[in-house]
Amino acid sequence: MVYTEAMVRDAVRTFVWRRVVVAEKGLWLAAMALLVFVVFLLWRGDRGWLVGALSIVVLMPPLLLAVVWRVHRRNTVGKLRNMPAPEATFVFADEALMIESGVGSASIPWSGLIEVWERPGYWMLFTSKAQFLTLPVGALSEDDLARLRQRLEKV
Repeated sequence: MVYTEAMVRDAVRTFVWRRVVVAEKGLWLAAMALLVFVVFLLWRGDRGWLVGALSIVVLMPPLLLAVVWRVHRRNTVGKLRNMPAPEATFVFADEALMIESGVGSASIPWSGLIEVWERPGYWMLFTSKAQFLTLPVGALSEDDLARLRQRLEKV
């Protein structure tokens, strides 16, 4: 199955959006409320240490977003660029998902997958909350996709 840079970039963008933005709505709402409070304090003329400390706290969620995006982008796109050819072979065995590419091979037991996100042209298979592998599905038939969905429905 063939990878494209657009595919892995989209996977990183999707991961960051869902895990850091959507899943952490409360963090973003709190940061927005705190930002409004800091602006109010500045408008009132307050320039004390509290405004400085709160301003630093307001910057933490965007910094977290930037760090997570950069780490995952560098890791994912970097792996793609290190591949001699942007392709991998996947074997859907009874006990595990086996992957082989120009940079190595791995066998992941089906029970090791905790979550699946279906995207157009590829799926994201999670082995932990922050680790995923990208499975190009464009070359799979509808029957193969149905069998794979059945295997992964427990995830």
